[in-house]
Amino acid sequence: VRAVGMLEGVLRRGRHLDELAREAGQPFAAEIAYGVVRRYFALGERLDGLLDRPLAEKHLDLRLLLMAGLHAATELRRPVHASVNAAVAAAAGLGKPWAKGLVNAVLRRALREGEALAGQSLAARFNHPRWLIEALQAAWPQEWETVLTANNARAPMTLRVNLARTSRKDMQQALSEAGVPCKESGFVESALLLEAPRAASEIPGLAEGLLSVQDEAAQLAAGLLNLQPGQRALDACAAPGGKTCQILETCPQVQLTAIDPDPKRLLLVQQNLSRLGLSARCLCVALEELTESEGGFARILVDAPCSATGIIRRHPDIRLLRQPADIDKLAATQERLLARAFKLLNPDGELVYASCSTLPRENDRVVEALLAAEPRARLLPTRLPAPQALQTATGCQLLPTADSHDGFFYARLRKLP
Repeated sequence: VRAVGMLEGVLRRGRHLDELAREAGQPFAAEIAYGVVRRYFALGERLDGLLDRPLAEKHLDLRLLLMAGLHAATELRRPVHASVNAAVAAAAGLGKPWAKGLVNAVLRRALREGEALAGQSLAARFNHPRWLIEALQAAWPQEWETVLTANNARAPMTLRVNLARTSRKDMQQALSEAGVPCKESGFVESALLLEAPRAASEIPGLAEGLLSVQDEAAQLAAGLLNLQPGQRALDACAAPGGKTCQILETCPQVQLTAIDPDPKRLLLVQQNLSRLGLSARCLCVALEELTESEGGFARILVDAPCSATGIIRRHPDIRLLRQPADIDKLAATQERLLARAFKLLNPDGELVYASCSTLPRENDRVVEALLAAEPRARLLPTRLPAPQALQTATGCQLLPTADSHDGFFYARLRKLP
């Protein structure tokens, strides 16, 4: 019942599964909910083949219960009969005791027939909405299947070593001695990848500010800014603060302003700064509201809000929450943010545009819009050390991998005098 409640929260109210799982505080229910989301399209298509007639929209909770039962009975390491019985009992918990017979019959039929009714559509095979599959096919005709496979994998837990206070070698040894085995990143000197995710309390050095949790691809941002001591820098979309803190770890003498319009999210930035013993000027303001008198930055990072299609493996609910119409709306916001940031940039200043999207509409097209509108904007070469990095029209794209980095896009710009 808890799992179904979480799933309904995603589908009916558009809430993120991470938040719902934290609120529920039920690890096993969360495991079922995440499993259903990861296999949503395959489970849905299989269920359609098991039902004599479709369930009415008002019975979405029952449909989700059947999908949860299918997942639990076929994927979880527990007795099959226990999963079936739990699903049958949950029908009453949902206030639909009349459906107990239906749940029992459908799940037992599924177990008898095995994979005979497994879905064969693209959506079912790759567990992504068809519109997103088609968008990735158009953008990455050689890589789209690899991207979808990576999106369905479990992401590694990656740490950023605070190189201002310790070395990667020392932290790797400390983690190993604490029973937290890890390996070095092959292309980011500050990154360590854990062999298995751990609770924060089990990771030595995290609370003390020697480590932070951050994906390899995201750890490339600070280096691309070409920071120099004494410069005024702006993190224009700062929350939750990972890149904010890395900027200061990389160049402590920079004069950094971090902004975010959401006070709760800005608090996360401040908490991360405090944990790491760092200091920045934090303003609760939208980038569009930052006045010209606040401008004059030598370096600006615009890590724009986006579709997050590059981090689906970490947040599988994105494939359900995101809709095709969202992409143009997000791109319009990104274009507006980038244009505003460029106006706040000093002559000869440098700007890094970043997104965790794998869609060119939010990446190259956004940068191209700025170049067309701003005669003083010039592209700078964007080179990423990752072996899988792909050069694009305006920058460099990392596509998500099964065992390494997330999907991320970077472009560098300079403002002519």
